Amino acid sequence: MTSPENNQEIENKALELKRYYDADYVRSANKHLMDTIANDYFRTEFIGFEANEERVQPDRPLIYASNHSGMAFPWDAIIFASQTLKAQNYDLKRMPRALAAPMLSYQRLTAPYLLPNFWKRCGCVDATTDNFETMMESGESDVLIYPEGVPGIAKGFNNKYDLQRFSSSFVRMAIKHKTDIIPISTVNAEYINPWTYASQAVNRLMNKMSIPFLPLGPILLPLLFFPWMFYFGFPAKLTYVI
Repeated sequence: MTSPENNQEIENKALELKRYYDADYVRSANKHLMDTIANDYFRTEFIGFEANEERVQPDRPLIYASNHSGMAFPWDAIIFASQTLKAQNYDLKRMPRALAAPMLSYQRLTAPYLLPNFWKRCGCVDATTDNFETMMESGESDVLIYPEGVPGIAKGFNNKYDLQRFSSSFVRMAIKHKTDIIPISTVNAEYINPWTYASQAVNRLMNKMSIPFLPLGPILLPLLFFPWMFYFGFPAKLTYVI
């Protein structure tokens, strides 16, 4: 049995993870912006999600785990989280909060249009073992994880469905906390930024400049003149298969 002191520590850590989390901001952005982008631009389709996924244990979150299928700004994760929130009738306790690379929150260049604390306001949590453990112990929200991390979105169009070496922490957490992993296949996200390839040498250089990767392809030239093109995505038909 967990001691009162440990319970208090978990509560304190969970509160810290919600320091910037803005529920009203998430609901408003989803209803007035993301829902339109998901349905009218990316024509999002969910396959196999007809049954509402129920927790094995009410106080332990489900772990949604997915691939990244290509090289682009992580629209695939953003759309999945927003549409799952809608399916859960905007119940933020059931919307999976994403474990995201700390680089996203520590570097303003990786936030859309330099919006301060954008990722954390939307519910993202820095992907550390301690934060993952806190999410599992607190049980307040389900968890969304992309085990490939940044290499998953930086692998290039030629490696679009080749899983990169990934962390197995989500498997250990599921076993430890006796909960289910919901495996998701993300399909067509490579066409958000098609025919764009990766160079490990170039990406290592970009990392030193706090940029996660540099896409080498048709988008590169306009990107040099219009940096906001980094967030651009072509209207791929995003498909998620459970």
